[in-house]
Amino acid sequence: MSSYRAYQKDPKRKKRIRFILIPILALIAILALVLFKTLYLDRAGKIEKDGIILEGPYRVLRVADGDTFTIKKDGKEVKVRLIGVDAPESAAPSYSGKENTKEGKIAADYLTRLISGKNVYLEYDLDTYDQYGRLLAYVYLSDQTTMLQEHLLSEGYVRIMTYQPNVKYVEQFLKLEQQARKEGKGFWKE
Repeated sequence: MSSYRAYQKDPKRKKRIRFILIPILALIAILALVLFKTLYLDRAGKIEKDGIILEGPYRVLRVADGDTFTIKKDGKEVKVRLIGVDAPESAAPSYSGKENTKEGKIAADYLTRLISGKNVYLEYDLDTYDQYGRLLAYVYLSDQTTMLQEHLLSEGYVRIMTYQPNVKYVEQFLKLEQQARKEGKGFWKE
């Protein structure tokens, strides 16, 4: 019986247990946080704001050009194409027959500075995908009130381009483009 008590009071034994137990508990805590973040914090949800249903947040992984970028949605990388606007080409493959331009690079760089690595929210119109499999959306910045298309149009880095049936904001977009032209902003500088 006395040897058992001596074993329990052994300070080296307590140090060995702490040496093993503390890292295990820390690992369990880290795994619990990662699991919580994955299951609850990274999940996109729907938000109604001023009668508009927004889906998000989605983290922007990378920008392809001035009107297309990639997000992670439902565990997959998804390309998003801005509805209602078009930017000059900057990343067109040579076989496409489209010419990459200096303005396209400027538009892509501007969009990269604006949204890369940040959260965005999506609003959909009637068609959700285009012929290339890209998700079509009106995109809102993390404040959930600034629409990316409106911002790009008002700064003169894109021009209006609509395809039926996704024409929900065409009149607003047209006014913003006309104002940017009038003020000589972005690519409308002479």
